[in-house]
Amino acid sequence: MKVSNPIVYRYVSSVFQGFILIGIIGIGDVAKAAVNLNAAYNVLTQRTSAVQNAFYVYQDADSAYNHGFPSGWMGDYPTIHLNAACVNAALSPNGCSSDTNALDIQRDTVVYIRFGNQISWSGVSFVEPQNLFSTTFVSKGYDLTGATYLVFDVRSPTPNGFRVLFGFAGHTMTYFITIPQSTTFTTLTIPLAAFNVTLADLASVNVLFTVETDNLDAPNGGILLLDNIHFEPVPTKQQSVLGLPLSTQTFGVVTPQTSVPIDQANKNIASLYESALTLLALLAQDSPTDLVNAKLIADSMDYALSHDNHGDYLPPFPSSPMGLHNAYESGDIALFSGQGVGAGQQGDIRVAGFSSTTCAPSNYCVILDGATGGNNAFAILSLISAYNRFQDTRYLNDAATIGQWIVNQLLDTSNTGYGGYYLGYPDEGAPPPKPLEKGKSIENNADIFAAFSTLAFTEQQLGNTAQANYWTAQANVAGDFVMQMYDSTRGCFFAGTVPPNTTGAGIQPNGPTKGNDTINTYDFLDSNSFTTLAMAGSPRYAKAIDWHKPVQCIVNKFAQTVTAANITYSGFNIVSGVNGVAWEFTGQVTELMNYVNQLYKDSSFASQAATYLAQIAQAQATAPFGDGSGLVASTLQNGDTLAPAAQCLQTPYQCIPERVGLAATAWAIFAAQNYNPLNSPFNQVPNPNTLLTVINNNPTNGMITSNYGGINCGTACAQYYDSGSYVVLTANPVSGYEFSGWRGACSGYGNSCTVTMNAAQTVTANFAVFKIHQPTWKRVIKSIIKK
Repeated sequence: MKVSNPIVYRYVSSVFQGFILIGIIGIGDVAKAAVNLNAAYNVLTQRTSAVQNAFYVYQDADSAYNHGFPSGWMGDYPTIHLNAACVNAALSPNGCSSDTNALDIQRDTVVYIRFGNQISWSGVSFVEPQNLFSTTFVSKGYDLTGATYLVFDVRSPTPNGFRVLFGFAGHTMTYFITIPQSTTFTTLTIPLAAFNVTLADLASVNVLFTVETDNLDAPNGGILLLDNIHFEPVPTKQQSVLGLPLSTQTFGVVTPQTSVPIDQANKNIASLYESALTLLALLAQDSPTDLVNAKLIADSMDYALSHDNHGDYLPPFPSSPMGLHNAYESGDIALFSGQGVGAGQQGDIRVAGFSSTTCAPSNYCVILDGATGGNNAFAILSLISAYNRFQDTRYLNDAATIGQWIVNQLLDTSNTGYGGYYLGYPDEGAPPPKPLEKGKSIENNADIFAAFSTLAFTEQQLGNTAQANYWTAQANVAGDFVMQMYDSTRGCFFAGTVPPNTTGAGIQPNGPTKGNDTINTYDFLDSNSFTTLAMAGSPRYAKAIDWHKPVQCIVNKFAQTVTAANITYSGFNIVSGVNGVAWEFTGQVTELMNYVNQLYKDSSFASQAATYLAQIAQAQATAPFGDGSGLVASTLQNGDTLAPAAQCLQTPYQCIPERVGLAATAWAIFAAQNYNPLNSPFNQVPNPNTLLTVINNNPTNGMITSNYGGINCGTACAQYYDSGSYVVLTANPVSGYEFSGWRGACSGYGNSCTVTMNAAQTVTANFAVFKIHQPTWKRVIKSIIKK
């Protein structure tokens, strides 16, 4: 058939100054976009380093970076009314908004303090631990050595202003300050010397900030609004604190009495999955700054694994091996003070949550405190990557510990159903001992397959054949379960299994039943994307199905197009139905398309991948509520006009917010870099034409590393590369030794060489004891003397 005005597609990909340029060029049509990788990586580094880059007394309500509780009441304290979640409203008489449609993107929330008529004096302190003044046992305070200033933003809506006295560490200033009536905030910077504190005082501070007034300076009281209370420079101790990055940006919203807005619920969550993605992305970039931040995440995971919360722990606590929670509170990972008998103890991990009267009697709702095999599998993948880069055996041991926890706790040993691994343990503060959830997720099992295969590959590289065989067998349990969920008629994977007669959101228990497993036929995008990314390249499953089909299933069922702020966006949602674009899953599918094209050495999805990468770039630059750097997690139809409570994409298991998130940003990076985090080296279909093997004859004397691909020999000495690619190998001698030369595909004595992968290549490297070489002129003089 002859087609008039045919469109000819040409795929263009190049890297230029941190941008990935993508284009689909056709007759009369040019669509270009640039994914700004530098900006995206800035989001990852800023979120990761935030825990060490500031010490806040108060940043926002429920912020993980807060170190003080406004609970130290003094004097005529019944006259004080405090709201730590005030949404600033310049024209409101009391300074706070009551409009549930209000959204503060700049300040988020501020502290509102109203002092009533003064009988004598009254005040409130931000303290640690909470309710310090009524606590019989007081732990050692924060070490703020190195800080010299107390800095905060302040304003007062009180007519004629409001006179107050500020304090710190149990000391107050010697004079009152008048805060004038204003609709805007002023930043005050007060030297700590103004509080007459000593170095000994700074070494242990429980009273972090105080504000007082009295009947002489403000007999009728007044209102004070405070924000961003912190110390400068950052205290020395804080600069080495461990913590995981905040998963999702939040804004200030007025909280309704009967519901919890997504901005409130997400205020301090550091999800394990998103922390693992961030760690993988930072290691892929491999700059000095990225490596510092990657190590911070890996060290924080290592800490969390051995410091579970005594009040909300995972089985088999306190026994070993242990797994990791679905999320932690971002900021400092450890509790600074114990919370009492049967609760979290000093040094335990902090669980995520938010303040709400809907969670009586504590008025604090704990969330994402359970654990799944899938999230722990991503932790394994990221920790092994950290081990490969830093050669720190803690990370490999942690990965193996988590893997054994998955086997011990989640493996279905009934031998009556479809096999595989159970989902895990529930969230939402389910008290210990948490019950095991016996549904099985295909996505989780695919993640476990990738993680255990990577463990097997790593152990094989270390010469531990028995351990490699063990992890391969455990990986195959997960992989075999996944393949039983494939629906060959539709070319799609089912979601997994549930116990018979299970009901609920995202569950259609109408598939075949085997033992205690009924196949859940509900369609999820990640049942197809994660499965293919993890398993399509494995020798065991590569030819089991045509892996183009799950990709086409995604295209057919989950594609979405929406318009917001007069811009049209196309992408994918995790479930079918026209309700919005989820950018994490759009990034997944884009990388998936490129990956399957590479596996089959065709271009079946090349033009579509380029189109969606351009859409990701457009969303990075223009999506409502974005920052021009990271990716918002979702974009809804007319999402820029929705009320704050509706600014998230509702799915069966989550409401995906229109806020910049780590998962969406990391998958945008992976899509732009064509990086598959689930593709274990053990699962790559061997291509003997592109195998690079390094032989290090003296591994105790030095290491050979590659500029990409993970060669770190010593341990990881072989890797597959695309035909025609160039690999730079670098010799890194240890102290007292020097590099003594290349053989094979490299030659010479320079510390670096470039290998062209036009065929299977082998390179031999040698190190020798460092020798002091005589200068040439000395050798010439000796020669003359001999003559």
